[in-house]
Amino acid sequence: MTLESIPLDGTNGVRIEILERSDTTLVIRWVEPGRCHYGEQRWRRRSAHTSGTCAVSRRKIRRGDAVFKPAERPAPANASAMICAELLDCAEA
Repeated sequence: MTLESIPLDGTNGVRIEILERSDTTLVIRWVEPGRCHYGEQRWRRRSAHTSGTCAVSRRKIRRGDAVFKPAERPAPANASAMICAELLDCAEA
């Protein structure tokens, strides 16, 4: 079973499902009860501009770490969310 086929429980009851993945982009389904639902949201790999917490693993993210963030304009409700790129790199190995 691949990471893509497993719905992931994120922070605050968020459900995340990876629909497509490349080295630089993700397409995910993001469901945050009572706040937002994105059926196919594009995320891009980049360096974290601020410290934060991974939406999947709850692991600390430091400024400069490789992360995936929502790439859509205008900024979506979950624009501050980050997924640690290392988490996905390790799952692929």
